[in-house]
Amino acid sequence: MERSIDHLVLATRELDALAGRYEALGFTVTPRAAHNDEMGTSNRLVQLRDGAFIELLEVDRPNRLLAHDMVALPPYFSFGAHNLEVLSQREGLSMLAFKSLDAWGELEDLARAGLQTSAPFSFARRARQPDGSELEVAFRLGFVTHPDMPQVSFFLCENRYPKNFWKPDFQQHTNGAQALSAIYLCAREPHLYDSFLAALTNSPAHPVDGGLLYRVDIGHGLFVFTPDYLRSIAPDATVETDRGPVLSGFRLNRFDQTQDGPLAIPAAEAGGAFIFWGDVTAGLPLKDG
Repeated sequence: MERSIDHLVLATRELDALAGRYEALGFTVTPRAAHNDEMGTSNRLVQLRDGAFIELLEVDRPNRLLAHDMVALPPYFSFGAHNLEVLSQREGLSMLAFKSLDAWGELEDLARAGLQTSAPFSFARRARQPDGSELEVAFRLGFVTHPDMPQVSFFLCENRYPKNFWKPDFQQHTNGAQALSAIYLCAREPHLYDSFLAALTNSPAHPVDGGLLYRVDIGHGLFVFTPDYLRSIAPDATVETDRGPVLSGFRLNRFDQTQDGPLAIPAAEAGGAFIFWGDVTAGLPLKDG
């Protein structure tokens, strides 16, 4: 079965300023929450009714986070250090997470499949509720990386207390957003990453105009587009550089598809990631039918 998208991480240097921009775009954004010093980060979230979310993330304690230790056995991947490295180059999408009911078990499966994995990781934090009270949320993570993709990392995310995390009040957006339907990855040669992404998503690649599509769960798609094609549909998109592929943007569905609103939000207005609205396959016919 294909893996389900859990969330995207959108790295920013000014968390509250970006949250304010998202609120101005019609999103409800959760209160600020701090991870532990080992991670060195804080976040605010855009929760969606389909069970996915966008994590707005700031590295606010860079002097306290733990660094990568990739020579350790097993290697230690640092959540905070990765995002700090991305922010040294740009603001924008830095990570893609997949849902898991057993993140550490699935991580072992991916390691056996030949993917580059790191030590299992877990953390807990306090989450302010809509009524102002606080509850604990906790997660188990399994990190997966590709040696030629330093600007992007992937992980399995096991939400241990989902009832404390998901709140209907946080899922009401005046712009009508209800679901994450697509993620856009930019690579000069999409086929070079096919075996990696097929194993990671548990989905074969489908040729589409401009690149490849991995169908991820019902209604979700991971598109891998060339820079030229991506810029033809999103002119200000961040595209691959000599530092490898990048996550460039995402697509959302509205609760009411007839609701007025923009068809696209430029990356410059949304923290370095463009936002498309509408059906995942709109304007993108599959070459294989």
